[in-house]
Amino acid sequence: MKRSSGLKKVALIAWRDFRFTALTPAFLLGVVTVPVLGLIGLLLYPILLSQATSKLEGTLLIVEGNDTIAPLVESILDEGGGARLPKELQQALDEMPAGMMQLAGDGKGMLQIPTEIEIRTSGDYDRLETFKEELRNGAYIAIAVIDDELIEIPPPPSENVRARSIEDPEDDVEEQEDAALKLLIPSDSLPQHIAMLEQVLLESIIEVRAIKAGYDYDEIRRMIETPPVKVLRMTAEGVESDRLRLRMIVPVLLMMLLWTVALTSGNYVLTTTIEEKSNKVMEVLLSAVSPSQLMAGKIFGQAAVAALMLVMFGGIIIAGLIALALSNILSVQLILLSLAYFVIAYFTIATVMAAIGSAVSELRDAQALMTPVIVVLMMPLILYIPINNNPTSTLAVVTSMIPPLTPFVMPLRLAAAPEPLPAWEIILSLLIGVGSVVVLLWITSRIFRVGVLMQGKPPSPMELLRWLRYR
Repeated sequence: MKRSSGLKKVALIAWRDFRFTALTPAFLLGVVTVPVLGLIGLLLYPILLSQATSKLEGTLLIVEGNDTIAPLVESILDEGGGARLPKELQQALDEMPAGMMQLAGDGKGMLQIPTEIEIRTSGDYDRLETFKEELRNGAYIAIAVIDDELIEIPPPPSENVRARSIEDPEDDVEEQEDAALKLLIPSDSLPQHIAMLEQVLLESIIEVRAIKAGYDYDEIRRMIETPPVKVLRMTAEGVESDRLRLRMIVPVLLMMLLWTVALTSGNYVLTTTIEEKSNKVMEVLLSAVSPSQLMAGKIFGQAAVAALMLVMFGGIIIAGLIALALSNILSVQLILLSLAYFVIAYFTIATVMAAIGSAVSELRDAQALMTPVIVVLMMPLILYIPINNNPTSTLAVVTSMIPPLTPFVMPLRLAAAPEPLPAWEIILSLLIGVGSVVVLLWITSRIFRVGVLMQGKPPSPMELLRWLRYR
């Protein structure tokens, strides 16, 4: 009966902490509104991507000595050259899982720029200042100035050129500037419009050079086109596609999610403990419950807050991880193990924060004690690149077995490893994590019961060690 009463007190303290932390307008506004807006944005994003960008229409003036570039520019625009997806983006879309591709669409219509451009040419370079004034008055969307040297095939580098650039580098720079494509634009031109015009003009110049050299440009373009790469990983079950980019990004996102939520929720334990201690609320609570019950109630109450934050802030990421699991990017087992490691991470941080909060009376006094804790907790972020690149290395194995790094490094290794990690490593890491939490709970309970009612100067590390020996 007495044990039941103690659990009831712990539950009441936990509910009190949860209610005063999570059920406040400020918390709900920050923790609920932001993810909801993010979810709405995620749902609207494909629609926004599918919408065409602002139309580029008007007159493009091409100033060139001979009428060679303008017909090619017009031909490329007629073929939809301005609406082509960049090769890197198209490759990323091709590698997306089927479910995500359905959400984002097939990529057609994304970043496309509808054009209605009239090409006008002139060979009168002397009227360039007049053309510029007309551009300022809105007569043109852009002016491309193409010197005759620009469409000539560039000579190979020679010792004479190098010597001339060494003797008089300013003249060499001036020559390079004279041979450059000059694109004059109005002050309100959009970046995507400028990039599209650059791409079309440069492709036209390259095609003219190829034609002047007697080559079939279409054949050259087909030869230099990058072929698709399909990486197939040979596993015991057979052959499966390996999405390298996703395998590099997802582990980092997973570790950052666990690290951020665990540290943020643990910080709530610290701040609420210090606040209640400084305004004497702690003394009132200790008149009805024991220090151990109060500590347990606060930790479990903030655990509920952490769970709410994980659901709200990580909801979109968790949904994405589940979708990736269905696409064989991540396994359901990994997601479940990550949740287990998150519990270990939270209790690891929360117990340390509870001990610090009970030992000091003001938040600024906690900074000195928190500094080494934050430095240790930053280690997974510092080491994530070598661990992500080689999740089975000695460094990765050793750091995954050292608390408090274990609950952050292990999910990173599990997600990044091309093959399942040995079962004994997973079991041992879970035992080490749970064992470290038990030890930290014992240490925190000793510090909490002594420091929770103490005021004034914060204790030194030696005094904290002495508190552990008190019975």
